[in-house]
Amino acid sequence: MNKKRKTQKSLTLVKILLVILWGLFLLLNTWTESIERLIYLHSFGFRWVSNPDFLSFFYFHDFTLIHPEFIKVKFGHFIGFAIMDILLFNLLRSHKYSIVLSIIFAFLTEFLQLFFGRDGRFYDLAIDSFGIISVYFLVRWLKF
Repeated sequence: MNKKRKTQKSLTLVKILLVILWGLFLLLNTWTESIERLIYLHSFGFRWVSNPDFLSFFYFHDFTLIHPEFIKVKFGHFIGFAIMDILLFNLLRSHKYSIVLSIIFAFLTEFLQLFFGRDGRFYDLAIDSFGIISVYFLVRWLKF
């Protein structure tokens, strides 16, 4: 019985570490000054903006400005937060809590981008949330 408890604790610790590591990976992608430099040059840099334009969070005009990496970046939003939700659901075994925590984390990453010279946008939060909600329906469909 004691061995089973130790194994369960070890498994829980691994799940927590996976959530933390994935969260750090998402934050690195969120806070790096140029996502293009990260994708192509595998380098990152940080630039702090102490007084960001908070209203730019609600800009939608740039959504139509499709750049060469548009699909890849938006798919990264979808998949990145879907994976976060899967990891949190696996840890917590509760859709309610995993969805809420994932969406809060998605909001924080988008909002904090404003402080790192990036374009945090509401529509990216919507794409993140769509990835999170898709996991919910996928898990329900697969009956986990």
